[in-house]
Amino acid sequence: MKKKGRKTKGRRWNTSFTIISGIATLFIIVAIFGLLFLGDKVGEKAKKRKVAADSPIVHHNEYKKKKVAIIIDDIGYDLRPVEEILKLEVPVTLSILPLCPYSKEAAERAHHAGNEVMLHLPMEPADYPAKNPGDGALFLRMSRRELLHQLDIDLNSVPHASGVNNHMGSRFMEDAKKVEIIFKKLKKKNLFFVDSYTTRKTTGKKMAAKIGLKFAGRDVFIDNHADYNDTLAILKRAIARSEGWNTLVIIGHPYESTIRAMETAVPMFKAKKIQIVRPSELLG
Repeated sequence: MKKKGRKTKGRRWNTSFTIISGIATLFIIVAIFGLLFLGDKVGEKAKKRKVAADSPIVHHNEYKKKKVAIIIDDIGYDLRPVEEILKLEVPVTLSILPLCPYSKEAAERAHHAGNEVMLHLPMEPADYPAKNPGDGALFLRMSRRELLHQLDIDLNSVPHASGVNNHMGSRFMEDAKKVEIIFKKLKKKNLFFVDSYTTRKTTGKKMAAKIGLKFAGRDVFIDNHADYNDTLAILKRAIARSEGWNTLVIIGHPYESTIRAMETAVPMFKAKKIQIVRPSELLG
């Protein structure tokens, strides 16, 4: 009877040992796979750190390219400056007065060359009638119907116009109600507006934001004195101060001195990696 008891205890001990050994073996296998998996992860992270260390540090500001839009107003009376501007082979925008002898032809030539076309919309100035904005002008005395009718006539005389900026308009642009009438029509036609900022009291930006019209504002006039040296100096100053801006809207006129100054300045813009673009690319 005693011998039989020893055999039973021996079998139980053997069974327990087998179970414990199996558990231990399983634990060791799991541990080995865990270490291998962890090693792969550590290796991947080390590789990523090495790639990051080898990569150049790029600051966010370096992605911001400097862009300038150059708009030449008062086109429509002469085709010679149009041809000279198109020879620059940069996307200078032509803003064309309505109902002029060469309004349509200037628009067609500019469009065919790939340059953006705008309507240079005459508006009532503060010193009217001493200063006359010309044919096709919008006046405060006009009713809503008269304003929209005149705007349609003006737009039809400048084909391919993708946007509008004001010619004069120091009085008209201060009248929010009249400006809203015009802006709603421009939005309906999917056109944008560039405010020439002929008055500090302009309601342009405010009304554009109110109705959701695509909008930009003039930053610099380059040729108030129609002088080559003065215009070139202004362009050089804009280039020299490019660290202080990301986009710039420049407006000039089809003077011979202005075109010559642009011929000189275009390579300077390129040397500074300042891209000359269409106004439609700078809209807010």
